[in-house]
Formats: sequence, C-alpha cells, structure tokens
Amino acid sequence: RGRQKTDFRRLWITRINAATRIFKVFDSYSKLIHNLYKKKLILNRKMLAQVAVSNPNNLYTISKKIKIIN
Repeated sequence: RGRQKTDFRRLWITRINAATRIFKVFDSYSKLIHNLYKKKLILNRKMLAQVAVSNPNNLYTISKKIKIIN
C-alpha cells in the first residue's frame, strides 16, 4: 500500500513536469510547485496532474495567474 502511494505520486510529478516543459508554463516542475506554495494556492499534485493531462490550457491559465501576481 505504501509503495502504491509512492508510485502514484511519482506518476503525478512526471505528468506535471512533462506538461510544464511541453507547454512552456515554467522551466521545471519544481519552479511551478514553489510558486504555487509561495502564492498559497491549494492544489495538490493529483489535481494538477489531472488538469495537465485533460486540459493543458487550464494549467497554462493557472501559471499565468501565478506569474501576474509575482
């Protein structure tokens, strides 16, 4: 059970990282997550991965909101 949680977390991080690099949202996954925490936006990795896979335009919109606030 613990291994399954680790595997899913790794999968979500990989999906988010791929989407951020393909759509040039941020340079990397870590910068996206850092800015989310800095702006106190409550989005977990599972939700971000679902957004990245199903509708990348929404991920782009989220990143633009983060960048504008900076």
